[in-house]
Amino acid sequence: MDSVISRLEADVEQKRAQFRKGFDVFAARHELTDWEGWYSPYGQEVYDAVLHNIENDDMVLDIGAGDLRLALRMAQRARKVYAVEVNPLVLGPALEAIGFVLPRNLMAICANTLDYPFPDDITVAVLLMRHCQHFRQYVERLRQLGCRRLITNARFKSRVEVINLAERGADFSQVHGGWYACLCGEVGFVPCPSTCAEECPDDLCLTQVESCPACADADCGPLGADETREEALP
Repeated sequence: MDSVISRLEADVEQKRAQFRKGFDVFAARHELTDWEGWYSPYGQEVYDAVLHNIENDDMVLDIGAGDLRLALRMAQRARKVYAVEVNPLVLGPALEAIGFVLPRNLMAICANTLDYPFPDDITVAVLLMRHCQHFRQYVERLRQLGCRRLITNARFKSRVEVINLAERGADFSQVHGGWYACLCGEVGFVPCPSTCAEECPDDLCLTQVESCPACADADCGPLGADETREEALP
């Protein structure tokens, strides 16, 4: 398997379909805005951070799986991996390079994740997409299925976090100072009051919230606000 992954890693430049003719039309058709549809692999430290949080009995949904280099590694640890990639010019050559070595527990799907019906047995989702524009939609759908964890760099960009989807975030009114991270994908800072310690560890200043000012600007309420979503939570 290591030799297959090495072959995948060697062909990065050829897979940058965003520079090919017709990509803009393709991206618009699939609602891929900003750099969301661009293929750009990550360093090994990012993949290691993801793999550290994959358990043997996990059923994994890999959103934006790219050339499957991470999906192959996760398939060696998890019970099953659903790897969804919208770009056929990235996924097709990857499958050709993998060939008959493709693991039985790795399901490679060429589809737009916004349209793809999520399997109802997933326990954890992986979203490595620093320019993700549909974070809220993914979180809503994952919660509806009872998926418990989301491993992602969509909010903090430079680091990978594990979001507990079964845990409800605070109301924004409860953020009295420090950083907050919203389940719509936004991260922001509220100035600390004068009573706050001069130096406060980042983790203690971070509040997980269900909604934030960005949600209000987008005219969308807190995640899970309706009865259907509430009933879907464990």
